[in-house]
Amino acid sequence: MKLNYKVWDGEKATMTEYTPYEVYKITVNYPGTHRQMEFIGMDRGSCIMQAEVNKQDSDTVMLMESEESITLYRKNNE
Repeated sequence: MKLNYKVWDGEKATMTEYTPYEVYKITVNYPGTHRQMEFIGMDRGSCIMQAEVNKQDSDTVMLMESEESITLYRKNNE
């Protein structure tokens, strides 16, 4: 169970509520063009698809440097 977080805004004198959610993040190295890029998606497959789309013509190989799950916070609208 994930708990919501409330943050006090002193300027507006209001409470803002945030809900945590998990996303997937990979870091990919493209040796052909000497680039390193990060991709965030809802799952591993969507991140790999983004990395494939970002390949350039001279990129024959892409190497996954790291992969992890990270927590982001969505602001709840009232």
